[in-house]
Amino acid sequence: MGQQTRIVLIDDDLDACELLKLQLEDENDISLTFSTNGDDAVPLIKKEQPDIAILDINMPGTHGVEIGAALAAEERTASIPVLYLSGMVTPEEVAALVNDEEKPSIISKGSPVEDLIAAIRSITSS
Repeated sequence: MGQQTRIVLIDDDLDACELLKLQLEDENDISLTFSTNGDDAVPLIKKEQPDIAILDINMPGTHGVEIGAALAAEERTASIPVLYLSGMVTPEEVAALVNDEEKPSIISKGSPVEDLIAAIRSITSS
């Protein structure tokens, strides 16, 4: 087994966080820490220094895009790739937003977990 990919997930839906933790950690080379509070995201990500941050876009309090901007603005977290997770777009809409040469930066919550794993692997392998 190779080195684990460390992920921090920020999503206000506890059930979704717990399900994704089970599904992603079933891959054996992924470890996932999550928070359901967007206001805690930046301190948690600073502490964990993950290989990738997965951020829900639409949350009460601090939105995912605001978290992404705060991460990009801080020297300590600016290099951490961000993958946005959204229930506001369908898998088809996401496909229309990115082309084959681009790494996806957004994935639909309606996408199969295999698509999320592929996006994680694409982002962390570059």
